[in-house]
Amino acid sequence: MEYDLTARQKEILEKFTERVADISKSDWDSHYLTKWLYARNFDIVKAEEMLRASVKYREKMRIDHILEEYEVPEVLGKYLIGGMCGRDKEGLPIRIEPFGNLDMKGIMKSVKKTDLEKIAIRNCEQLLRECQYQSKVQDKRIDGYTLIFDMANFSRKMLWRPGLSVYIANAEILQNNYPEMQKRMFIINAPKVFPILWKLAQPIISENTKRKMKVLGKNYKEELLKYIDEDQLPVFLGGTMTGPNGDPLCSHKICHGGEVPESYYLDDSVASKTADRATISPGNDLKIECEIESPGSILSWNFKTEHKDIGFGITVKPEGSTKEKELIPVSRVDSQVLEQDGNIICEQAGKCKCIKR
Repeated sequence: MEYDLTARQKEILEKFTERVADISKSDWDSHYLTKWLYARNFDIVKAEEMLRASVKYREKMRIDHILEEYEVPEVLGKYLIGGMCGRDKEGLPIRIEPFGNLDMKGIMKSVKKTDLEKIAIRNCEQLLRECQYQSKVQDKRIDGYTLIFDMANFSRKMLWRPGLSVYIANAEILQNNYPEMQKRMFIINAPKVFPILWKLAQPIISENTKRKMKVLGKNYKEELLKYIDEDQLPVFLGGTMTGPNGDPLCSHKICHGGEVPESYYLDDSVASKTADRATISPGNDLKIECEIESPGSILSWNFKTEHKDIGFGITVKPEGSTKEKELIPVSRVDSQVLEQDGNIICEQAGKCKCIKR
Protein backbone atom coordinates (compact mmCIF):
# COMPACT_ATOMS: atom_id res chain seq x y z
CA MET A 1 0.00 0.00 0.00
CA GLU A 2 1.34 3.40 -0.98
CA TYR A 3 0.49 6.36 1.23
CA ASP A 4 -1.29 9.38 -0.27
CA LEU A 5 -0.01 12.18 1.94
CA THR A 6 -1.36 15.68 2.28
CA ALA A 7 0.97 18.67 1.88
CA ARG A 8 1.10 19.04 5.68
CA GLN A 9 1.92 15.35 6.16
CA LYS A 10 4.69 15.56 3.56
CA GLU A 11 6.16 18.50 5.46
CA ILE A 12 6.07 16.51 8.72
CA LEU A 13 7.69 13.52 6.99
CA GLU A 14 10.53 15.71 5.74
CA LYS A 15 11.17 17.04 9.26
CA PHE A 16 10.89 13.55 10.73
CA THR A 17 13.47 12.25 8.26
CA GLU A 18 15.90 14.94 9.41
CA ARG A 19 15.27 14.27 13.10
CA VAL A 20 16.08 10.55 12.85
CA ALA A 21 18.97 10.87 10.39
CA ASP A 22 21.49 9.90 13.10
CA ILE A 23 19.96 6.41 13.43
CA SER A 24 18.77 5.97 9.85
CA LYS A 25 19.58 2.81 7.90
CA SER A 26 20.05 2.36 4.17
CA ASP A 27 16.67 0.65 3.66
CA TRP A 28 14.66 3.31 5.52
CA ASP A 29 12.86 5.01 2.66
CA SER A 30 10.07 7.57 2.99
CA HIS A 31 7.43 4.81 2.90
CA TYR A 32 9.02 3.08 5.89
CA LEU A 33 9.28 6.29 7.92
CA THR A 34 5.68 7.21 7.09
CA LYS A 35 4.54 4.06 8.90
CA TRP A 36 5.93 5.36 12.18
CA LEU A 37 4.17 8.69 11.68
CA TYR A 38 0.85 6.98 10.95
CA ALA A 39 1.26 4.87 14.09
CA ARG A 40 1.40 8.08 16.15
CA ASN A 41 -1.13 10.09 14.12
CA PHE A 42 1.66 12.26 12.65
CA ASP A 43 2.75 13.48 16.08
CA ILE A 44 6.42 13.91 15.16
CA VAL A 45 7.69 13.84 18.77
CA LYS A 46 5.82 10.64 19.65
CA ALA A 47 6.81 9.00 16.37
CA GLU A 48 10.48 9.78 17.00
CA GLU A 49 10.28 8.41 20.54
CA MET A 50 8.64 5.26 19.20
CA LEU A 51 11.24 4.71 16.48
CA ARG A 52 14.24 5.35 18.75
CA ALA A 53 12.82 3.01 21.39
CA SER A 54 12.34 0.35 18.73
CA VAL A 55 15.94 0.68 17.51
CA LYS A 56 17.18 0.12 21.08
CA TYR A 57 14.79 -2.79 21.55
CA ARG A 58 15.97 -4.46 18.34
CA GLU A 59 19.57 -4.15 19.48
CA LYS A 60 18.77 -5.53 22.94
CA MET A 61 16.86 -8.54 21.54
CA ARG A 62 19.27 -9.06 18.59
CA ILE A 63 16.23 -9.07 16.32
CA ASP A 64 18.31 -8.77 13.13
CA HIS A 65 19.74 -12.21 13.94
CA ILE A 66 16.75 -13.87 15.61
CA LEU A 67 15.77 -16.10 12.67
CA GLU A 68 19.23 -17.63 12.59
CA GLU A 69 20.10 -17.58 16.30
CA TYR A 70 16.91 -18.36 18.21
CA GLU A 71 16.19 -22.05 18.66
CA VAL A 72 12.44 -22.48 19.07
CA PRO A 73 11.55 -24.77 22.01
CA GLU A 74 9.88 -27.96 20.83
CA VAL A 75 6.70 -27.27 22.80
CA LEU A 76 6.19 -23.97 20.97
CA GLY A 77 6.73 -25.59 17.61
CA LYS A 78 4.08 -28.20 18.40
CA TYR A 79 1.50 -26.26 20.41
CA LEU A 80 1.77 -22.50 19.80
CA ILE A 81 -1.03 -21.71 17.37
CA GLY A 82 -0.68 -20.02 14.01
CA GLY A 83 1.11 -19.97 10.68
CA MET A 84 1.28 -18.36 7.24
CA CYS A 85 -1.03 -19.86 4.65
CA GLY A 86 -1.90 -18.36 1.26
CA ARG A 87 -2.15 -14.79 -0.05
CA ASP A 88 -5.05 -12.38 -0.24
CA LYS A 89 -6.28 -10.70 -3.45
CA GLU A 90 -3.72 -7.91 -3.03
CA GLY A 91 -0.91 -10.44 -2.79
CA LEU A 92 -0.39 -10.00 0.96
CA PRO A 93 0.60 -13.05 3.03
CA ILE A 94 -2.16 -14.44 5.25
CA ARG A 95 -1.52 -15.46 8.85
CA ILE A 96 -4.10 -17.69 10.50
CA GLU A 97 -4.30 -18.07 14.29
CA PRO A 98 -6.76 -20.68 15.70
CA PHE A 99 -6.86 -18.89 19.06
CA GLY A 100 -9.65 -21.09 20.42
CA ASN A 101 -7.25 -24.06 20.45
CA LEU A 102 -4.52 -22.30 22.46
CA ASP A 103 -3.54 -23.86 25.79
CA MET A 104 -1.91 -20.73 27.17
CA LYS A 105 -1.59 -22.10 30.70
CA GLY A 106 0.22 -25.19 29.42
CA ILE A 107 2.49 -23.06 27.21
CA MET A 108 3.36 -20.73 30.08
CA LYS A 109 4.23 -23.65 32.34
CA SER A 110 6.57 -25.02 29.68
CA VAL A 111 8.73 -22.03 28.67
CA LYS A 112 10.26 -18.85 30.05
CA LYS A 113 8.84 -15.37 29.59
CA THR A 114 11.52 -14.42 27.06
CA ASP A 115 10.64 -17.44 24.90
CA LEU A 116 7.12 -16.11 24.42
CA GLU A 117 8.51 -12.69 23.57
CA LYS A 118 11.11 -14.04 21.15
CA ILE A 119 8.74 -16.38 19.31
CA ALA A 120 6.31 -13.49 18.71
CA ILE A 121 9.16 -11.38 17.31
CA ARG A 122 10.44 -14.31 15.25
CA ASN A 123 7.00 -14.76 13.67
CA CYS A 124 6.98 -11.08 12.65
CA GLU A 125 10.47 -11.33 11.20
CA GLN A 126 9.36 -14.38 9.19
CA LEU A 127 6.44 -12.33 7.87
CA LEU A 128 8.81 -9.52 6.90
CA ARG A 129 11.04 -11.96 5.05
CA GLU A 130 8.01 -13.40 3.25
CA CYS A 131 6.92 -9.87 2.30
CA GLN A 132 10.38 -9.18 0.84
CA TYR A 133 10.18 -12.40 -1.18
CA GLN A 134 6.67 -11.66 -2.45
CA SER A 135 7.74 -8.12 -3.41
CA LYS A 136 10.32 -9.62 -5.78
CA VAL A 137 8.00 -12.32 -7.12
CA GLN A 138 5.06 -9.95 -7.69
CA ASP A 139 7.23 -6.98 -8.71
CA LYS A 140 5.42 -4.58 -6.36
CA ARG A 141 5.71 -3.45 -2.78
CA ILE A 142 4.36 -6.04 -0.33
CA ASP A 143 4.90 -4.85 3.22
CA GLY A 144 2.01 -6.15 5.30
CA TYR A 145 -0.25 -9.11 5.96
CA THR A 146 -3.84 -10.15 6.57
CA LEU A 147 -4.65 -11.85 9.88
CA ILE A 148 -7.49 -14.31 10.45
CA PHE A 149 -8.05 -14.73 14.19
CA ASP A 150 -10.26 -17.79 14.65
CA MET A 151 -12.00 -18.07 18.03
CA ALA A 152 -13.79 -21.38 17.35
CA ASN A 153 -13.64 -23.66 20.42
CA PHE A 154 -13.04 -20.68 22.71
CA SER A 155 -13.99 -21.44 26.32
CA ARG A 156 -14.17 -19.42 29.52
CA LYS A 157 -11.01 -21.06 30.85
CA MET A 158 -9.18 -18.96 28.26
CA LEU A 159 -10.17 -15.85 30.23
CA TRP A 160 -7.37 -16.83 32.63
CA ARG A 161 -5.84 -13.47 33.53
CA PRO A 162 -2.10 -14.35 33.49
CA GLY A 163 -2.41 -15.87 30.02
CA LEU A 164 -4.37 -12.95 28.63
CA SER A 165 -1.89 -10.51 30.19
CA VAL A 166 1.07 -12.15 28.43
CA TYR A 167 -0.78 -12.37 25.11
CA ILE A 168 -1.78 -8.70 25.26
CA ALA A 169 1.71 -7.61 26.38
CA ASN A 170 3.28 -9.38 23.38
CA ALA A 171 0.70 -7.80 21.07
CA GLU A 172 1.74 -4.39 22.39
CA ILE A 173 5.43 -5.16 21.77
CA LEU A 174 4.67 -6.08 18.17
CA GLN A 175 2.51 -3.01 17.64
CA ASN A 176 5.32 -0.78 18.93
CA ASN A 177 7.99 -2.35 16.73
CA TYR A 178 6.14 -3.30 13.52
CA PRO A 179 3.84 -0.33 12.83
CA GLU A 180 1.28 -0.54 10.03
CA MET A 181 2.34 -4.11 9.28
CA GLN A 182 -1.11 -5.60 9.80
CA LYS A 183 -3.29 -4.44 6.90
CA ARG A 184 -6.52 -6.04 8.03
CA MET A 185 -7.72 -8.43 10.72
CA PHE A 186 -10.74 -10.72 10.68
CA ILE A 187 -11.92 -12.00 14.06
CA ILE A 188 -14.14 -14.95 13.20
CA ASN A 189 -16.33 -17.21 15.35
CA ALA A 190 -16.35 -14.44 17.96
CA PRO A 191 -17.99 -15.83 21.15
CA LYS A 192 -20.49 -14.08 23.41
CA VAL A 193 -17.71 -13.22 25.86
CA PHE A 194 -15.77 -11.32 23.18
CA PRO A 195 -16.73 -7.91 24.68
CA ILE A 196 -14.82 -8.93 27.84
CA LEU A 197 -11.70 -9.67 25.82
CA TRP A 198 -12.12 -6.47 23.83
CA LYS A 199 -12.34 -4.43 27.03
CA LEU A 200 -8.98 -5.87 28.16
CA ALA A 201 -7.20 -5.43 24.84
CA GLN A 202 -8.69 -2.13 23.64
CA PRO A 203 -6.43 0.23 25.64
CA ILE A 204 -3.24 -0.94 23.89
CA ILE A 205 -4.68 -1.12 20.36
CA SER A 206 -4.05 1.95 18.22
CA GLU A 207 -6.93 3.68 16.47
CA ASN A 208 -5.44 2.78 13.08
CA THR A 209 -5.43 -0.91 14.01
CA LYS A 210 -9.01 -0.75 15.31
CA ARG A 211 -10.16 0.60 11.94
CA LYS A 212 -8.67 -2.43 10.21
CA MET A 213 -10.52 -4.98 12.36
CA LYS A 214 -13.70 -6.79 11.38
CA VAL A 215 -15.43 -8.80 14.12
CA LEU A 216 -17.53 -11.60 12.62
CA GLY A 217 -19.61 -14.43 14.03
CA LYS A 218 -20.01 -17.84 12.42
CA ASN A 219 -21.19 -16.50 9.04
CA TYR A 220 -17.83 -15.15 7.95
CA LYS A 221 -17.18 -16.96 4.65
CA GLU A 222 -18.78 -14.37 2.36
CA GLU A 223 -16.79 -11.55 4.00
CA LEU A 224 -13.48 -13.44 3.80
CA LEU A 225 -14.00 -14.24 0.13
CA LYS A 226 -14.29 -10.53 -0.66
CA TYR A 227 -10.58 -10.28 0.14
CA ILE A 228 -9.27 -13.84 -0.37
CA ASP A 229 -9.70 -16.22 -3.30
CA GLU A 230 -11.10 -19.67 -2.44
CA ASP A 231 -7.92 -21.47 -3.49
CA GLN A 232 -5.92 -19.34 -1.02
CA LEU A 233 -8.19 -20.13 1.94
CA PRO A 234 -8.09 -23.48 3.82
CA VAL A 235 -11.15 -25.72 3.64
CA PHE A 236 -11.86 -25.37 7.38
CA LEU A 237 -12.38 -21.64 6.81
CA GLY A 238 -14.61 -22.04 3.77
CA GLY A 239 -12.02 -22.19 0.99
CA THR A 240 -10.69 -25.00 -1.19
CA MET A 241 -7.03 -25.14 -0.10
CA THR A 242 -5.91 -28.42 1.44
CA GLY A 243 -2.67 -29.80 2.80
CA PRO A 244 -1.01 -33.16 2.12
CA ASN A 245 -3.49 -36.04 1.79
CA GLY A 246 -6.35 -33.57 1.51
CA ASP A 247 -5.87 -32.13 5.00
CA PRO A 248 -8.61 -29.46 5.38
CA LEU A 249 -6.71 -27.82 8.26
CA CYS A 250 -3.51 -27.25 6.26
CA SER A 251 -1.63 -28.45 9.34
CA HIS A 252 1.66 -28.42 7.42
CA LYS A 253 1.48 -24.62 7.50
CA ILE A 254 -0.74 -23.82 10.49
CA CYS A 255 -0.21 -25.06 14.04
CA HIS A 256 -3.61 -25.80 15.55
CA GLY A 257 -2.45 -25.99 19.14
CA GLY A 258 -4.13 -28.35 21.59
CA GLU A 259 -3.54 -29.27 25.22
CA VAL A 260 0.14 -29.23 26.18
CA PRO A 261 1.28 -32.52 27.79
CA GLU A 262 2.59 -32.10 31.35
CA SER A 263 5.83 -33.74 30.25
CA TYR A 264 6.77 -30.35 28.77
CA TYR A 265 6.27 -28.47 32.07
CA LEU A 266 9.40 -26.90 33.53
CA ASP A 267 9.44 -28.76 36.83
CA ASP A 268 13.23 -28.40 36.99
CA SER A 269 13.31 -24.70 36.17
CA VAL A 270 16.43 -22.72 37.03
CA ALA A 271 14.55 -20.38 39.33
CA SER A 272 12.98 -23.13 41.44
CA LYS A 273 15.96 -25.48 41.68
CA THR A 274 19.22 -23.54 41.71
CA ALA A 275 18.45 -19.96 42.77
CA ASP A 276 18.60 -18.49 46.26
CA ARG A 277 15.30 -18.51 48.15
CA ALA A 278 13.70 -15.68 50.09
CA THR A 279 10.42 -14.95 51.87
CA ILE A 280 8.74 -11.57 51.45
CA SER A 281 6.18 -10.73 54.13
CA PRO A 282 3.05 -8.77 53.14
CA GLY A 283 3.76 -5.06 52.96
CA ASN A 284 7.54 -5.52 52.81
CA ASP A 285 10.09 -5.25 49.99
CA LEU A 286 13.03 -7.41 49.01
CA LYS A 287 15.80 -5.22 47.62
CA ILE A 288 18.80 -6.81 45.95
CA GLU A 289 21.71 -4.48 45.18
CA CYS A 290 24.59 -5.01 42.76
CA GLU A 291 27.47 -2.90 41.51
CA ILE A 292 27.57 -1.90 37.84
CA GLU A 293 31.30 -1.43 37.31
CA SER A 294 31.29 -0.11 33.74
CA PRO A 295 28.83 1.39 31.22
CA GLY A 296 27.40 -1.16 28.79
CA SER A 297 27.22 -3.93 31.42
CA ILE A 298 24.32 -6.36 31.08
CA LEU A 299 22.11 -6.95 34.12
CA SER A 300 20.17 -10.24 33.94
CA TRP A 301 17.48 -11.69 36.21
CA ASN A 302 15.60 -14.94 36.63
CA PHE A 303 13.04 -15.68 39.34
CA LYS A 304 9.79 -17.44 40.18
CA THR A 305 7.41 -17.23 43.13
CA GLU A 306 5.55 -20.12 44.69
CA HIS A 307 2.07 -18.82 45.39
CA LYS A 308 1.32 -15.22 44.38
CA ASP A 309 2.27 -12.60 41.82
CA ILE A 310 4.81 -9.95 42.78
CA GLY A 311 5.82 -6.38 42.01
CA PHE A 312 9.17 -6.18 40.20
CA GLY A 313 11.28 -3.22 39.10
CA ILE A 314 14.86 -2.00 38.77
CA THR A 315 16.50 1.31 39.71
CA VAL A 316 20.05 2.59 39.33
CA LYS A 317 22.02 5.25 41.21
CA PRO A 318 24.70 6.49 38.76
CA GLU A 319 28.20 7.14 40.05
CA GLY A 320 28.47 10.60 41.58
CA SER A 321 24.70 10.98 41.92
CA THR A 322 22.52 10.92 45.01
CA LYS A 323 19.31 10.23 43.11
CA GLU A 324 18.03 6.89 41.86
CA LYS A 325 16.93 6.53 38.24
CA GLU A 326 14.15 4.15 37.26
CA LEU A 327 15.26 1.57 34.68
CA ILE A 328 12.19 -0.66 34.87
CA PRO A 329 9.08 0.70 36.62
CA VAL A 330 7.69 -1.56 39.35
CA SER A 331 4.73 -3.54 37.99
CA ARG A 332 2.95 -6.76 38.85
CA VAL A 333 4.25 -9.90 37.14
CA ASP A 334 2.67 -13.36 37.19
CA SER A 335 5.81 -15.02 38.52
CA GLN A 336 3.78 -17.73 40.26
CA VAL A 337 2.83 -19.02 36.81
CA LEU A 338 5.59 -17.99 34.40
CA GLU A 339 9.29 -17.99 35.20
CA GLN A 340 10.44 -14.38 34.82
CA ASP A 341 13.71 -13.77 33.04
CA GLY A 342 15.26 -10.92 31.11
CA ASN A 343 18.16 -8.52 30.82
CA ILE A 344 18.88 -4.85 30.37
CA ILE A 345 21.94 -2.89 29.25
CA CYS A 346 23.11 -0.46 31.94
CA GLU A 347 24.37 2.63 30.14
CA GLN A 348 25.95 4.12 33.29
CA ALA A 349 28.14 2.72 36.04
CA GLY A 350 26.67 2.81 39.53
CA LYS A 351 24.57 0.80 41.96
CA CYS A 352 21.56 -1.14 40.67
CA LYS A 353 18.71 -2.23 42.90
CA CYS A 354 16.16 -4.93 42.07
CA ILE A 355 12.92 -4.42 43.97
CA LYS A 356 10.39 -7.15 44.70
CA ARG A 357 7.30 -6.45 46.72
